[in-house]
Amino acid sequence: MRTPRRAGYYRARLDVPADLEEPSVAAFWEAGSLGVEVISAARSRRRPRVAMLAYFSDRLPRPILERRIASALRGAGLDLHDPPRLLAQPAGDWVEQWQRTMRPMRIGRRFLIVPEGIRTPALAGRIPIHIRFGQAFGTGEHATTRMSLRLLELWLAPGESVIDLGAGTCILSIAAHRLGARRVLAVDNDPVAIEVARDTLRRNELTRLVRLRLDDAGHACRAGRFDLAMVNIGATIAARILPRVASALNRGGRAIVTGHLIEDEPDLLARGRKVGLQGMKTLRSGPWSALVMARPRS
Repeated sequence: MRTPRRAGYYRARLDVPADLEEPSVAAFWEAGSLGVEVISAARSRRRPRVAMLAYFSDRLPRPILERRIASALRGAGLDLHDPPRLLAQPAGDWVEQWQRTMRPMRIGRRFLIVPEGIRTPALAGRIPIHIRFGQAFGTGEHATTRMSLRLLELWLAPGESVIDLGAGTCILSIAAHRLGARRVLAVDNDPVAIEVARDTLRRNELTRLVRLRLDDAGHACRAGRFDLAMVNIGATIAARILPRVASALNRGGRAIVTGHLIEDEPDLLARGRKVGLQGMKTLRSGPWSALVMARPRS
């Protein structure tokens, strides 16, 4: 009998000028980081700098993950001569300390995110979503996921169809189904995320009710027409696939676009207008932004 492999982790360290902190964090998230820790904010008046640690699952081979991180950093405008290298991080260190601090999280008016191993409290009117932490993006802790859930409550009507691009743990797909979506397609191009999403669906007893697909986000938009698209995927990819997202929406359909910084809003809104999407709502949390764009009904 084979002994199950214990999940391990990598750590990447990055030192950058202080004004590049926010795009660096955004790039780490886009590359699939499980968490980013600012370990030093030592700043001089003339040359302020900041140091941070980003943590990743070791399910992907190290060279592939290093290339993904370097690509995300370049996409965020950081032209680094020496991209960060990954070092093995003992699983029993930061992860166990982090998990001991977890508590159920109330998000929006209706959701309750329950981490693995935590008892579900009885809270009237709250929809519990059970999440296994530490394997893929989308645990409810990050501002972009929280904003996505809040906007989903407001912009999804029961009986509508949903495509979730960059599904990660599948938290948004589960939320959409719980809110009454009749059809949900969850898409991610990362095999690790797909495995985590499959486990998350099982924990929430939705294995047969949410369709899971390993695919590129842009290509997956050809899978049919939808009333709502979740695009929690980072500014670079969102800008590239907006034309396909627009073509995948029914008339009156909406796209909830997040995973980007506030400074990315003008470009994304302009790109949306070019493909017939009208900006309807902007939500912000810290440096992060979420946009609702809609296809006209006529």
